[in-house]
Amino acid sequence: MRHTTPEQSTPGQGTPLVVVTLNRVDVEIAGNTILRNLNWKLQRGEHWAIVGANGSGKTSFLKLISGTLWPAPGNGKRRYNFGSELQTDAVEALRKITLVGHELQDHYIRLGWNFSAVEVVLSGIFRTNIPRRRASKKEDAQARNLLEKFHLNHLADRHFLELSRGEQRRVLVTRALAFKPQILLLDEPSAGLDHSAQKTLNDTIDDISQYTTIIFSSHRSCGIPLCVNKMLYIEGGQISEKKLGKQTGGISDLPDVESAKKIPEKILVTDTRNIVEPEILIEIDNANVWIEERKIISGLNWRLLKGQHWYIAGANGSGKTTFLRLLHGQLRPALTGSIRWAGLGDPSNIWALRRLVGWVSPELQADYRYAATVQDCVASGIDSSLGLVRPVKQKERILVTSAVEDLELQQLAERSIRTLSYGQFKRTLIARALVNRPKILLLDEPWEGLDPGAIELLGGKLQDIAERGTQLICTSHLDVAQGWFTHRLTLENGHVLSVTSLQEGGQSEQ
Repeated sequence: MRHTTPEQSTPGQGTPLVVVTLNRVDVEIAGNTILRNLNWKLQRGEHWAIVGANGSGKTSFLKLISGTLWPAPGNGKRRYNFGSELQTDAVEALRKITLVGHELQDHYIRLGWNFSAVEVVLSGIFRTNIPRRRASKKEDAQARNLLEKFHLNHLADRHFLELSRGEQRRVLVTRALAFKPQILLLDEPSAGLDHSAQKTLNDTIDDISQYTTIIFSSHRSCGIPLCVNKMLYIEGGQISEKKLGKQTGGISDLPDVESAKKIPEKILVTDTRNIVEPEILIEIDNANVWIEERKIISGLNWRLLKGQHWYIAGANGSGKTTFLRLLHGQLRPALTGSIRWAGLGDPSNIWALRRLVGWVSPELQADYRYAATVQDCVASGIDSSLGLVRPVKQKERILVTSAVEDLELQQLAERSIRTLSYGQFKRTLIARALVNRPKILLLDEPWEGLDPGAIELLGGKLQDIAERGTQLICTSHLDVAQGWFTHRLTLENGHVLSVTSLQEGGQSEQ
């Protein structure tokens, strides 16, 4: 569906106003050319999907449009026209274009901005990074009405850093709308959202598109909002345009960027039914987990046996991340419950535990902002540090090289992590977690932000990792790669909804 309003055309003319023009623009970051020879224009009334694989340049393209990233010096030009006159600077663009993506979300996490959801939205109303003054009753009501409009009123007084990744993303989109932008840029907005939240977001974007230009990036050309009427495909930093025809049921008829092959429903060779009295590696008894004054997990009883690989499912806010943090020793149960790592020798301190239990999460990705190359980032996993704290020994360098090769990062090994795409950086952090060959690997939403090709690659690598003896525990709201796991635990509002064996003939156990 294409929405057109009278003000979308230049006064006295029949053609829509061209708001943004890129003419032969290159973009460089840290000496690397990320985008090259861009020729593109945005007219009022258009809503674009920017589609490409990890590392293709989608995020840099959106940042270039927003005015937060500048063209490389040379012949190329970027121009804006918001109805008055052509401009080559980005002063007005920064006021009228709002960008929401992983980097903004990570910024909140890294700086510890733990405001309530309503305060986050108020910062959009104030047009500030953080709420710098007390809101009036009218402003508070305005922020709460925005949250209610997007079905988030139940989160209004919850603190941002205690929300799930998907809940945080939806709050930040609501904040962006409080700016009342002319152009809203959404960088992979559905990443980290469960199916229900994705549908709600797409419905919201369709509603917003009636008065705001939408530019939406994605790894795939299906499942994007109905309002999208133009598509740009980016590959290797270069672009080619594909126009959409009349839409009757979305744009699912367009080809995917790279159709991932269906991962075979193969069961791991470590079938616990063939193990006599399998060893208990981790045991949780009657665990209640609180964050601040909110109970996130209630009455949890669970065991990890040798040879098991668990898939932790549940909607946004169900407690999946908290469950992994409990296993990693970041959180402890309340006094009435307990957790023991008996099969790991009950490590005497958190650092000993982390050499045995690897961890990758969106929060780790947000916090890891030390200057490092890919291979140095991977090497920092030897000491579980953020950044290298000592020279790497020769025998350790062999482990680093092996981990880099496992995740097919050889071509990126000397690149600064600051120049990586979100998906490339995630693969780097998984390699970092594997460098010590941990007994258990905890992956929180590992498929978030990955293109179909990278999802397929990761699925194969997880199989290899498991067959080498590392046990996997992965959270996700996506129905992907479940065949690699022996068991599925489904959480709902902090309670165990079900436990199911994924082995042949497996039945629900709870």
